[in-house]
Amino acid sequence: MASHKFKIGDQVRLVKFASTNTVEAFLNMVTTIDVTRPQETWEVTRLLPADSTGFQYHIKGNQEGPERLVREEQLQPA
Repeated sequence: MASHKFKIGDQVRLVKFASTNTVEAFLNMVTTIDVTRPQETWEVTRLLPADSTGFQYHIKGNQEGPERLVREEQLQPA
């Protein structure tokens, strides 16, 4: 049985990737989060069950702002 790669409280960075989901690509385009800044770290705040694409997480930026839902392949250890 596979398990989450990251745990609650882990510091992570977002990896830039091209989405094949048009809704997700649009949300990534209009979001105020700049994932091109590699120094920005995020904290894992919630582990979510796997869907057809893998595990998902809620992450919160170290700056003030909303939490974000991301997939495991979008994250790397900070």
